[in-house]
Amino acid sequence: MFGNLFNFMPKPFDEGYLPEVDGHRVYYYQYGNPVGVPVLSFHGGPGGSSRPKYAKLFDLKKYRFIQFDQRGCGLSLAKDLLYRNDTSYLLQDAMHLLAHLHIDTPVIAHGVSWGSTMALLFAETYPQAVKQIVVSSVFLARSEDYMWVNADSERFYPDLWAQMREVYKSKDIFKVHKRLLFSDNEADNLIAMSYWRSYEHQIGLLEPKFEKKTEISEDLLNSARISFHYDEHHFFMNDNQILRNIAKIAHIPTLIAHNRMDFCCVPKQAWDLHQALPKSQLQICGGYGHSTPALLKAVKKMIRQNEK
Repeated sequence: MFGNLFNFMPKPFDEGYLPEVDGHRVYYYQYGNPVGVPVLSFHGGPGGSSRPKYAKLFDLKKYRFIQFDQRGCGLSLAKDLLYRNDTSYLLQDAMHLLAHLHIDTPVIAHGVSWGSTMALLFAETYPQAVKQIVVSSVFLARSEDYMWVNADSERFYPDLWAQMREVYKSKDIFKVHKRLLFSDNEADNLIAMSYWRSYEHQIGLLEPKFEKKTEISEDLLNSARISFHYDEHHFFMNDNQILRNIAKIAHIPTLIAHNRMDFCCVPKQAWDLHQALPKSQLQICGGYGHSTPALLKAVKKMIRQNEK
């Protein structure tokens, strides 16, 4: 029965744009009960977009589930994609959204992957605005966390790295990728999207394979550029910022779930977060992959159990 749970997506009871700020018009969605317990959900990425499937983690008869497309993402509009597009501005957008919706009671901060980073940062920035935190596929954005993908994962995928270096004609994949990704030449963009941009989706696979793309949409290209922009600037965070400021949210009940074999965000991040939060619960699931249906099932169960 659970296999069909995330196949049927809920419809928002409200959606629209926030007033323009900094040349950005942020798009938001609301699902569930208009007077229910508010859940503020942050999507993954950076460069991802809202996903209605996450609304189904919560009983929509009881909860008011709110998502928004971060600057330059999804349906959000930008006069300049990367202008004032960093973590601090995303947090401000989240507070603007709550004010726009006239929500002045504490919310549940929810997020998956990069969304978990944002949910934790939001709680640390505005602890008075958060009553509970629910995160999965945790990404703490420490140097050791992003260097896992950007360097250390080569120990498992030396063949993919050798292939990328051959295509890029350089040992410095990151530098060449930036030039190709931000080039005005579509052929360069296609190479960037076929290799380094797709590498994150290859790690964890037993038989990974790059497939050369022949076309790419503007939305996907913008998503990749936003992702690189954040990665290049170390996600606009001080190193270990979340754990260094963890005392600000030590009082907030937190639910954490992570797959044992998550090659994108290794489970040590969820463990370290759990160890730092005295009011947290952690479930490391026997799953393979990043954000999977089985992991979402575990999150849904944890939420239900903590309602009692």
